Amino acid sequence: MKTADKTRETPAFPKTFIMAMIFGVGLNPVNSTLISTALAPISHDLRIDAGRATLLISALYLTCAIAQPTAGKLSEIIGPRSVFMAGAALVMIGGLLGGFAPNLGVLLTSRVLIGAGTSCGYPAAMLLVRRRADRMGLAEPPSLVLSILAMVGLVLIAVGPPLGGLLVTFWDGAPPSSSTCWSASSRLCWDWQASSPMRSMNIA
Repeated sequence: MKTADKTRETPAFPKTFIMAMIFGVGLNPVNSTLISTALAPISHDLRIDAGRATLLISALYLTCAIAQPTAGKLSEIIGPRSVFMAGAALVMIGGLLGGFAPNLGVLLTSRVLIGAGTSCGYPAAMLLVRRRADRMGLAEPPSLVLSILAMVGLVLIAVGPPLGGLLVTFWDGAPPSSSTCWSASSRLCWDWQASSPMRSMNIA
């Protein structure tokens, strides 16, 4: 039986697990792009010029450049699931903080927390998939799962600006939206871990 066929029949990669990984992998690119549509409203609300508002983008990118390789190393040391859940907690805190930010300094802090949290998603997800494939005796992670996770990042880069426009138009909550997405991701990951027949395996 081919690896892909074997993977579809195994409980090692249930839909809840894959959905949690999609949230983890996808939230970083969507956060990087959706903020661009919110800069004008943020500048108006905080009474700052556009140049200072762009610091929100710079802060996120700088944080991600540092946090993503660090999260990858931590995933190998303390386990990918722990890093994944820690990232979820950081983004939830950052999202709530950003939703009530009274000034640019607090909002910058929010963006740094969100950048650090979302940076945990991709390396932790890749290692989770790799370890589960190893425990199932597969020579390599299933190509279908890897393809889905690779496409998610590319698609959400394009989705970010229109999504940001909708959030700005109908809900003044671009930062809190990150918290909502990561809450859903964390719940899916937690539910999967609790119900998986392979939960006793030390893979995360």
